[in-house]
Amino acid sequence: GDAPSQLASVRNGDIQRARYFADYLGEVLRLLHAHQGGEDELLYPLLAQRAPEAQDLFSRMRAQHAAMLSSLDAAEHATERFGESGSVTDGQALSSVCEWLRETLVEHLDAEEQDVLPIAARCMSPPEWGALPELPLSPYRGTRVWLAFGLVLEAMPDEVREYLLANVPPSVSGTWLGGESNAFAREMAVIRAGGV
Repeated sequence: GDAPSQLASVRNGDIQRARYFADYLGEVLRLLHAHQGGEDELLYPLLAQRAPEAQDLFSRMRAQHAAMLSSLDAAEHATERFGESGSVTDGQALSSVCEWLRETLVEHLDAEEQDVLPIAARCMSPPEWGALPELPLSPYRGTRVWLAFGLVLEAMPDEVREYLLANVPPSVSGTWLGGESNAFAREMAVIRAGGV
């Protein structure tokens, strides 16, 4: 959602800034790709077995994943083009793709929270839930997992963020509090300030 205003801050032909932003956005897109793939591989097949009455819902979710995959591919290509050219035209094209992707994601994530998570809570065991964070990141080929974690934390109300940090596995909270939160703050300061 922030991408259009961040892209607008890149001056025409500022390839250094465009590459920095493209690297950042590419990381976010790789995380989304891995997340969707993990759900398709683990979550929906398991739920389809255990909640056959919700097959229409799961089919709709898989169809939305397919649409998002198309949006993610378009966004990744537009990100690469913008990073190479730094042109305002390529930035505007990337901004449009990001808006399209955001709209698709908001609709899908809202449906997952409202309709899928209650079924998953009823049909999955705690160890199965525990496997979810590992699987979606297994195909992830980026270098900054903390980026997505920071963006998610940032969007949460304070009390939810505090609860989450108090209840994630110690390896996650220790890593985050041990330096990844600082890396996230530095990255976002550069992205939001419009410099490199």
